Amino acid sequence: MMLDLFILVLVSVLGFYLAYKYLPQLLDFVIEKSSKRGYYNKSWKTHFGVGRKDTNRIEKAAIARVGLGGNSSDETVYWNAFTDSNGQDLNTEFEYMIVLQNEIPINYDNYGFWSITAYGHDKFLMENTNRKYLARNSDFSKGVFPQTIYLSNKKTIRKDGLLIPLSDKKQKFSLALRCYRPLEEMKSESQCLNISMPEIICLT
Repeated sequence: MMLDLFILVLVSVLGFYLAYKYLPQLLDFVIEKSSKRGYYNKSWKTHFGVGRKDTNRIEKAAIARVGLGGNSSDETVYWNAFTDSNGQDLNTEFEYMIVLQNEIPINYDNYGFWSITAYGHDKFLMENTNRKYLARNSDFSKGVFPQTIYLSNKKTIRKDGLLIPLSDKKQKFSLALRCYRPLEEMKSESQCLNISMPEIICLT
């Protein structure tokens, strides 16, 4: 009886340890690499299972790791980018330029808006002296393109576009593009692949 209890406790502790050690990597793989129910447009990936009951538990956990409490994809479409337009991992040791050539398809007349946020390797906001973490459509003049957002850990301020500061510590990072009140073409699993998404260009 005591031996059975000991084995049960040992297996439980081992299970918790393995989950603590390896589950984050598994969830990161699902987020960044798995193509199941994911849709890619250039560097950006979206998942239409956000906020839906039929999404399996592993995918729900992966979604929660980068966006706990996300709205249903009927109301908000979330895009994530982990690489630049050449397929290279985003890294704070480089500078980048995000270029929007066209308006993101959102119902702006019904309080729709978008924002782009940078996250560190731990999926949290990166500390920076400016305490600035995102850019949004209200930062630009409506209908004026191209619109440019710079990503850099240097202190210089770009006069030809917005700057989202990156961490001084070398690390991989990711971008989240949140699209609130998206138009039907963005919510469509077939049409979302053809919409014009921002380019992520490495400058260094």
